[in-house]
Amino acid sequence: SAMLPHAGTDSQIWRDVVQLGADLRSLAEVRGSTGVAEVAIVWDWNARWAMEQPCQPHGELRFQDLVRHWYAALWRAGVAVDFVRPDTPDLDRYRLVLAPSLYLVDDAGAANLAGFTERGGTLAVGFHSGAVDENCHVRLGGYPGAFREILGVYSDELFPLLPGRSVGLAGQVPQDATADLWTERLRLTGAEAIATYADGPLAGVPAITRHSYGSGTAWYLATHPDPTTLATVLQRVCQDAGVGPEREVPAGVEVVRRRGTDADYLFLIDHSGRGAEVPADGVELLTGKPVNGSVTVPEGGVAVVREEFPASTPRK
Repeated sequence: SAMLPHAGTDSQIWRDVVQLGADLRSLAEVRGSTGVAEVAIVWDWNARWAMEQPCQPHGELRFQDLVRHWYAALWRAGVAVDFVRPDTPDLDRYRLVLAPSLYLVDDAGAANLAGFTERGGTLAVGFHSGAVDENCHVRLGGYPGAFREILGVYSDELFPLLPGRSVGLAGQVPQDATADLWTERLRLTGAEAIATYADGPLAGVPAITRHSYGSGTAWYLATHPDPTTLATVLQRVCQDAGVGPEREVPAGVEVVRRRGTDADYLFLIDHSGRGAEVPADGVELLTGKPVNGSVTVPEGGVAVVREEFPASTPRK
């Protein structure tokens, strides 16, 4: 229905629209603030279009699904992210950059990610990345193409898995870890194996690796782990980079921080339908009430807390 439905103003939709207008007025001071994230996920339309062309080694490769797979693990862990291009300048403002799916990347983008890692950043790359250049020409010399040196690995052959098939994983992963969709015959050229394939034609071959590159660290996920395993691996990647959740909150509560000139704004959104008590201090903008120690997030609702900067806090 429209904001003013056929039923007129005696309707829940109209009351909700009026309430939304009041909430937006209460949040007017948030305008101009920016999100605060120490993690970035690489999103590139050219890489998406190239991956979803016919004649890929696997017919079920979907760029957006692969990115969402990694993003969901971070979202559930309460880790805020930005989205960037491979050639985004000033990646150094992030501690961790994730490239879940970057089948196509040009030399400038690959060099930008390598420079970020070399200067001390943490980079994590998903399988079938770096394979082709901006013209969709395969990068010769083995996989993962543009990222072989950064990742410290070499693959001479791809082993996509048939639909419905999976393999076990062993090593620094959950005991019942599995992976599907994709595997590669990987050889270490400087990296260490974090996990290997537990069965199948590549049993014992590295599946997840970690490599020191310059002053930073580069991880490679040469397969598609199950959600629990991926969450465990990405948690370790985050720890490696020194990043974590904004604060500990109940499952299903989203926390996003925005930074203004004189204050931070803590957005708390309950997706669980149960509501929550979250540690905070400041003023809750939607109600105008002071917050001392904790704020109540309504069931299925939102709370926005203004946190004033101490006078001595440097602005960033």
